[in-house]
Amino acid sequence: MSRIVVDTDVASYIFNWHSLAPKYADALRGSERILSFMTVAELRLGAISGSWGDRRRLLLEQFIHRFELVYANDGLCTVWARIRAEARAAGRALRPQDAWMAATALALDAPLATNNRRDFECVLKLQLFSL
Repeated sequence: MSRIVVDTDVASYIFNWHSLAPKYADALRGSERILSFMTVAELRLGAISGSWGDRRRLLLEQFIHRFELVYANDGLCTVWARIRAEARAAGRALRPQDAWMAATALALDAPLATNNRRDFECVLKLQLFSL
């Protein structure tokens, strides 16, 4: 089974049944789907900021736990620092949140499913999957 790290936008699309949700869900079927801790934080931020009710927040937690979750560790922090430094040296802006998702994919040698390719194109050796 192949592994794929899922960016916040794609996870949000699937959870909220955005028009791209069925296509992404089909494309990810059969893969081991992974979320970075940063994606989990961003999804929860959306729920809190949006004043979601208990039922919708419970559904979000159930959705999150259908993925393998990857948390920061020493190795991941080193990958994050390297790709942020490389982006900065190249004169490219790479948001810290995006760097965590990219670092997770690189550390696992897995592609990153994102609908925001341009945010990640500055990350060397990162495999991107988009529709």
